[in-house]
Amino acid sequence: MKKLTIFLVISLVFLMSITSVFATKKYKDWEDVSKDMEVILRDAIKIYEAGGPDAGKKGYDKINEAYFKFYEKLGFEKIVMSQISGKRGSTVENQFYLARKSMRQNEDVDVVKDEVEVLIRYLHEDAKTLDGMRGKNTSGWGVFFSVLGLTLREGLEAILIVAALVAYLKKTNNLKYVKGVYVGAILGIVASIILAIIFNIIAKKFGADSSGMGQEIFEGFGMFLAVIVLFYVSNWMLSKSEVEVWNHYIQSKVESSITKGSAMALVFSSFLAVAREGAELIIFFQGMRENISNNPSYMWGGLACAIVVLAIVYVLITKMSVRLPLKPFFTFTSILMFVLCISFIGKGVYEFQEADLIGRTIIPWMNGFTIDILGIYDRVETLLPQVILLIITIITVIVQIRRNRIKRAELERDYANKN
Repeated sequence: MKKLTIFLVISLVFLMSITSVFATKKYKDWEDVSKDMEVILRDAIKIYEAGGPDAGKKGYDKINEAYFKFYEKLGFEKIVMSQISGKRGSTVENQFYLARKSMRQNEDVDVVKDEVEVLIRYLHEDAKTLDGMRGKNTSGWGVFFSVLGLTLREGLEAILIVAALVAYLKKTNNLKYVKGVYVGAILGIVASIILAIIFNIIAKKFGADSSGMGQEIFEGFGMFLAVIVLFYVSNWMLSKSEVEVWNHYIQSKVESSITKGSAMALVFSSFLAVAREGAELIIFFQGMRENISNNPSYMWGGLACAIVVLAIVYVLITKMSVRLPLKPFFTFTSILMFVLCISFIGKGVYEFQEADLIGRTIIPWMNGFTIDILGIYDRVETLLPQVILLIITIITVIVQIRRNRIKRAELERDYANKN
């Protein structure tokens, strides 16, 4: 618990120090933000209407500026998804894509104008909805609950992974490796800060669209890397389950032999869990502190409460899970890792779509259905790899269970022969 407290305090101090480094224009509410976005989007239409060989590209870049500099960086998208609905956030994000696509493909001017006008309408509607939720006398509390909700959403995945790894190491009497998991998490914080600074420098030098696109690409690759590492860790944990149960039966304690490679995988999993979303969360806090809230104390209050809640979740997992019988414990942790893998692969594709590296095919019958925390979106490109990974996971689990049974039978025979 002491190490966890130190870990969370370091997180808070780093977040507070980094958000004041890069200053930008201040906004009193979301309607002000949407008005500035409208100016940029209408400039995109004017550029496209004027024509010329680069009209499509210049208009496309303007829309990217509105998206990355405002909708993404200021946390507009995340606030919409958390306070209105994930479906609405996905709808607006897709409308950005349609507006950019119309310019990139040199569509008729009327088609382009229609797509951009729909986007402008969506932005103003959402801004009015969010400002209405906050109210004139409760704007500070609106910021408080926004930060609280977003921090819990982003931090929960990291806490689940770190807590599951620590619980596993404690359950298998490999306490010497617990420190490595904490070190990996702290290094993830440091990496997040460095990346946030880099993205801000890029934004200052090359523009917010270049910085934002680079951030989305990094997050997408981070998701895919996390899938590979966590799939390995989950499969490794599952492979140990029957052996550990038998060893516990024979020896009355579990002394699992963890190889150097497996130990590094655990540390790297902890690192990725924190670094994967850390930079984005820091940049979001920067936007909240400098562009929305006139009283940053509400933001820090929301962040502090979120950290307390995450700490409680951590304690519950690490303290309560180790009391579970061995086999259910190993099965639970393996399934948790597999579920996170499926979530991350969907989110990774989604990040690439936000960076406009991958197209999108909307599934009409899903009617905008979205579960952001599980990485489920109404798009063929995100669902297809998830289905494929789910099939691979099911096959892997079946094969591993059979191998575990064979291994346990061998251990039982060896034990019977020795006695």
